[in-house]
Amino acid sequence: MRSLIFVLLIIQPLVNKLTIKLGLPFDVYNEVISLTVFAMYALQVLRKRKIASISFLFFVLIIYMIFTDLIKNLFPLGFLQIAIYSQWFFYFLYYHSLSEQTKTQTLIEIKYVLDKFLIVILLICLIEIPFYNEFRDIMGVKSFDRGLNGFYLVSFFGSGASLANFMSFYIIIWFYTHYGLEDKIKRIDKIKLILAFILLVLSFSRKEVLFMFLFLLFFPFSYRSELRKWLKKSITFIGVILGLVIYYLVFFSEANQVAFGDRYIRWRIASKSGEILLDNLPWGTGVGTFGSRVSLMAPDIYEKYDIGPEMLGYEALGQVRGPIYDAFLFTFTTEMGIGILIFLFFFFKLFNTRALNTNRTKEYVKNFLILYLIGLSVFQPVLISSFGYLCAIFIGLLMGRIPLAKFRVYAKA
Repeated sequence: MRSLIFVLLIIQPLVNKLTIKLGLPFDVYNEVISLTVFAMYALQVLRKRKIASISFLFFVLIIYMIFTDLIKNLFPLGFLQIAIYSQWFFYFLYYHSLSEQTKTQTLIEIKYVLDKFLIVILLICLIEIPFYNEFRDIMGVKSFDRGLNGFYLVSFFGSGASLANFMSFYIIIWFYTHYGLEDKIKRIDKIKLILAFILLVLSFSRKEVLFMFLFLLFFPFSYRSELRKWLKKSITFIGVILGLVIYYLVFFSEANQVAFGDRYIRWRIASKSGEILLDNLPWGTGVGTFGSRVSLMAPDIYEKYDIGPEMLGYEALGQVRGPIYDAFLFTFTTEMGIGILIFLFFFFKLFNTRALNTNRTKEYVKNFLILYLIGLSVFQPVLISSFGYLCAIFIGLLMGRIPLAKFRVYAKA
């Protein structure tokens, strides 16, 4: 069942595209899976008759959100959004509550599942690469001016960003399995890793490519001598920087001019979010009021601050969602007010706690994935997406016991 949940989350973007294509009025796919995981977690707690201390922070976060929605009279819509935000924590808490042996076995099963999906994606590429426009039409996917003369891969995900999310996740778990769990690296494993990087690059998604190159750049490889260590590090550094410069200049020159300009939509959303937050300190605007799908049912904030279709984007134009939905960390902070400190403290505790059966690779992968998740939240709603749930599962499996009152000492005087 644990592996099946993982499979269902991977195909969620495909299910979402089919839901839209078939014109179904609602999509509760994620919610059904999340409720199943919550039920499994509740049964786990009842069976063990104990609960991890880290769950206390989750309860505090929920109580805070309920409190702010009550004082701002935002129920019942606010409570619905609280339930949506809670789903990420269901996955983390359940998989973190498993025994050490079960966690290790689940990680091995996850790698097996990812390998099979990689093969499926490669087979789809045989059709998608020569007929990419037709493939997107069949999938009902909106094309964007990106990539190589409009060419970029979306696979069964129906999105270059979703494909990039998956490939980056595959790369991270590949390194964890072969370096952290010390699974022997065979020739076929090297080929899979190379193919995963190629698919990532051909998705033409800038942020995931950047993060994965940084992942490689700082990865704690073992070296036989200091000379070889610094020689390989220097070559890797030069190769990564040169590769990124070429990749960004050749394929994203126009997009980069927009992204670094003052008219870039996410920077404008960030500015507007700051303005609204300052007007609504300390509690924020309340959960479900700004940037979420629920907020579109009660658009008082958007009307008060003159936020029109340009920021609300596709949803306001009768489509799925827009840029304000993807600028998640900005809008979530505006909703949460000082409560964002509870949220960030939760992730600080994950970063501060050692990985299960720790070694250098496991520590590095755990810390990188947490930073990656927070970094991506600037650009997409990872707390409420299937990719975010996959990360929650993996982080939960990586973590050992998380004592709330204890902090690691990184350096001594």
